[in-house]
Amino acid sequence: MRVEAPPVLPGCDGEATGSGLNGQVPQSELCDLWDGHPPIRADAAVAFARMNEAYSARFGESICITDGYRSYAQQVAAKAAKPTLTATPGRSNHGWGLAVDICADGYAGERWDWLKAHGPEYGWDNPEWAREGGSGPYEPWHWEFTAAVAQIDDH
Repeated sequence: MRVEAPPVLPGCDGEATGSGLNGQVPQSELCDLWDGHPPIRADAAVAFARMNEAYSARFGESICITDGYRSYAQQVAAKAAKPTLTATPGRSNHGWGLAVDICADGYAGERWDWLKAHGPEYGWDNPEWAREGGSGPYEPWHWEFTAAVAQIDDH
């Protein structure tokens, strides 16, 4: 008899069709993470939660997140507040629910080393453009669900 493991995110099946527009992703495509953080796309959420399980086992606490999915209105507000650090509204991977921003303690020292080493195993990475010397602003806090971002970029 096979015993099913409990879902990594209760109420989230990890299925996403990719429907909607940037900043207008239907609620049915999104899943909440933990501690009341903004949701992200369901497939990205399950992968991030699996990564968080391993991170929590290592550090004794969850990955601290400051931001996730942004509606179009939230993207406009973010651009007004941080014009040099925020994508043009409608072009942000936050608007697809495929990006998170982590807290400052997560992109330094041992925690950063762990995320850089293990994030890609779960489909998450700090993109090349956001790295020191990359083509965009240096944003070590910005992480993306890489396979889904690549699919969007291919369209």
